[in-house]
Amino acid sequence: MAVTKKAAPKSRRGAAKVIATPAVASETVSKKITVWPVVWHAGGAILLVVGSLAYYQLTFAGRIYPGVAVGQVLLAGRSATEAEALLTAAWNNFTNRGLELKVGDRSVTLTNLVTSTADPDFTYELMRFNPATSAREAYAVGRQGNWLTRLVQPMWVSINGRQTSQLPIEIELTRVLQYIRDSLPGVEQPPQSAKLTVDLAQNIFIEREVGGVVIDASDLAAALGQRVANLSVAPVTVKLTAVTPVLNQTMVASLLPQAYGLLSDKTLSFNYGEDSWSAQPIVWQQWLGAVLDEATGQAKLALQPQPADDFFAMIEQAVNQPAQDAKFEIRDGRVAAFQGSRQGRTLDRTATLAVAFTELASDIPAPVPLVVATTEPVVTTVETNELGISEIIGVGRSNFRGSPQNRRHNIKVGAAALNGLLIKPAEEFSLLKALLPVDASTGYLPELVIKGNRTIPEYGGGLCQIGTTIFRAALASGLPITARRNHSYRVVYYEPAGTDATIYDPAPDFKFVNDTGSTILIQTRIEGDELIFEFWGRPDGRTTVQTKPRIFNITAPPETKIVETEDLPVGEKKCTEKPHAGADTEFAYTVTYPNGEVKEEVFKSHYVPWQEVCLVGVPKGTLTPTEVEVPPAGEASPEGGVPAGEAPVTLPSAENQEQAVATPA
Repeated sequence: MAVTKKAAPKSRRGAAKVIATPAVASETVSKKITVWPVVWHAGGAILLVVGSLAYYQLTFAGRIYPGVAVGQVLLAGRSATEAEALLTAAWNNFTNRGLELKVGDRSVTLTNLVTSTADPDFTYELMRFNPATSAREAYAVGRQGNWLTRLVQPMWVSINGRQTSQLPIEIELTRVLQYIRDSLPGVEQPPQSAKLTVDLAQNIFIEREVGGVVIDASDLAAALGQRVANLSVAPVTVKLTAVTPVLNQTMVASLLPQAYGLLSDKTLSFNYGEDSWSAQPIVWQQWLGAVLDEATGQAKLALQPQPADDFFAMIEQAVNQPAQDAKFEIRDGRVAAFQGSRQGRTLDRTATLAVAFTELASDIPAPVPLVVATTEPVVTTVETNELGISEIIGVGRSNFRGSPQNRRHNIKVGAAALNGLLIKPAEEFSLLKALLPVDASTGYLPELVIKGNRTIPEYGGGLCQIGTTIFRAALASGLPITARRNHSYRVVYYEPAGTDATIYDPAPDFKFVNDTGSTILIQTRIEGDELIFEFWGRPDGRTTVQTKPRIFNITAPPETKIVETEDLPVGEKKCTEKPHAGADTEFAYTVTYPNGEVKEEVFKSHYVPWQEVCLVGVPKGTLTPTEVEVPPAGEASPEGGVPAGEAPVTLPSAENQEQAVATPA
């Protein structure tokens, strides 16, 4: 019987249908079951993280994220405004307590505001801190960068913690050093080089050198920086460093043969134009001395300027004259000159004596021509019709009611010095440059100020009234302000608070730029107790809007400060400073130009709380300085001023310190 083989079933396309074996099917199902749960879990985790971060951001909307601090001040959960108030309070508390500086067995408390007098223009800060800027930086943590950074950084900061920065303090190091010297007279002993002197009988003597001791400024800067950055009141031990004189006895003694060779009965003559002056041998021989030759590092003979003071002071009365700018005023609606320009002349003593020393080597010395430096005036007499000055573009006013007589006098002198000045197009005007020198030679009267525990005269009282008034005139004129600092504390003369500007030689200065394209003429006048500055020019169509100052963060003044002095009868008390509350202010300022351009700026001011200061008389000799021990050359005093474990900070450069250096009030 035949057997028939049955064919496998075909698909519709005629191809044999392949059926998977049970083993293969089982493996595929297993993979599907394993992969999907992983995907779902991963996706859920991502959504959870993103949701948590988003919720975290929503929770702290408008508030500083956890973990953020400035210095040792924690700011988590605070708004920028609350953080600013907190930082202000912390800074005021630190400065009110003061910082003890130890120098050997003596000490002085470093307070932030120094120099006391009835005139607030002499009060300046040794350290400055801007709480508003620090608060804004703290609030910006986690709110800058790309979306991923803004999403992740807040959570990262809260877990790990972060300080936005140490307290950004400007320290006026130069004035801190002077504060120590004023408070502890004799704390430094400058080195004295070996000297060569000639007596009236032409005998030459050599005085032995004496080592000196000075404050280690770099070590003090580091120690102060660490204290204020962390608001630490731990005492600072001030290091003293020995200083070796540049000239020793051996170096100077090598000049004796040359010195004896120069002694003669020759007369030195000096001339300038048709005038002449003579120095007899008994006079010029007292000028002979030893100085350091910078090129060789050795001693050399020279005629020195200091012993020749009396002789050249007489000559300078005839030769020296300051440069004088042309000044103008408005007469019958037109600009007219009332003071012509004049070139300045200054005798260069050092250069003149160098020429004279060369002549001494001659058998018959020739007359020595005076070396005179000349300076040109900034504003020369010009054709006034071409200035284009037509009308007032801005006015500034301030009131000095209650000022004592000397202050009123100085305000009048300062205003007169500026009256009639021209500011050229594109020129940056410097108020200090326009006013200097501020001393008796320019008509100013001194005020008695307290430095350390001494009362000494100082010039400059009332000039911040000038600074405040010209600041207001520049604002009213729509001019760009390039340098301005508010006073250290609120003063009645400069209300409303926040619209003042302080100046103090050598810094801070007040500056602005004349960007009007035309010359500006300053006209000043005093009406009763009101100081008025008018800026005349050619209007270009710009307009200004200035809001009323907002005053906030008001803080009470600290307790009265008692300063012992030997300048008052024993037991007598004299208060020189009234207490002032601290505060912060700000106002918005907008300038709109004819082309539609708009410039906006917010002027912020921080005023520290200021204590009442009273002098109390003590017996003579009570404050006499003790002798300072001079450490051996190359060594410093023991117990350096930086505690272990505190991180160093970077202080402002000397240029940025404007010496980071004082803030007058």
